[in-house]
Amino acid sequence: MSPREATVRAYLAAMAAGDLDGVLACFTAEGKVSSPVYGGVPVADFYRRLFADTASAEVKIRNIFSAEHQLAAHFGYRWALKSGAKTETDLVDIFDFMAGSDKISHLQIVFDTAKIGLA
Repeated sequence: MSPREATVRAYLAAMAAGDLDGVLACFTAEGKVSSPVYGGVPVADFYRRLFADTASAEVKIRNIFSAEHQLAAHFGYRWALKSGAKTETDLVDIFDFMAGSDKISHLQIVFDTAKIGLA
């Protein structure tokens, strides 16, 4: 496993556990996240909001794909919100890395918003 794949796997585990420090450790200090739910925001702001809304989450990695400065993870995601709403969907996260770094600089989250009632 490459160091970047290890970062992606550590990120997914921390995200599912609601571990803000663990998630932030996977990103550069200037890291950004782009999501259909919360828009494009700095990584710390995104995960504080996500974790504040989340009662529980479960990730099942299906595959990880690699390119020169990007990785993509396809995974199943079960998400229960504190409001009581629940959803289950497949996502693809596209991770950008700066040259020479194993930290994520940008994360693009891709999923079918109609499956969770956002379309």
